[in-house]
Amino acid sequence: MTDVFVYGTLMRGFPQGAMLKRFPHVAATTAGRIYRLPAGYPALRVGADGTVHGELVRGVDDRVLRLLDQYEGVDEGLYTREPIEVVSGLRQFAAEAWVMSDPEARGGVWIPTGRWSGAIRR
Repeated sequence: MTDVFVYGTLMRGFPQGAMLKRFPHVAATTAGRIYRLPAGYPALRVGADGTVHGELVRGVDDRVLRLLDQYEGVDEGLYTREPIEVVSGLRQFAAEAWVMSDPEARGGVWIPTGRWSGAIRR
């Protein structure tokens, strides 16, 4: 079982969020930047200044992780699933997230608020 950090289309209330609806979710943040890509989906770059808001999804099983890797294009090199640190409340957690190494090279535009939900309404 793996905890994952989601920050865009896999969050509750978004169409692909249904893939994770049976798992517990809590609000969480991580250090980094979120980008809006021209194709209309987000990308996370970790290790950058800034805060990205999302959800920590607890106890995701290996079968669902494999499906999510397919959805995120891991085999095609679009994203990699990497270990990251997230904060929820006053606690720090180890999690995994789908990360893009250079979203700006793919035309990504930084979202200074760190929130995907605000970026898609524009």
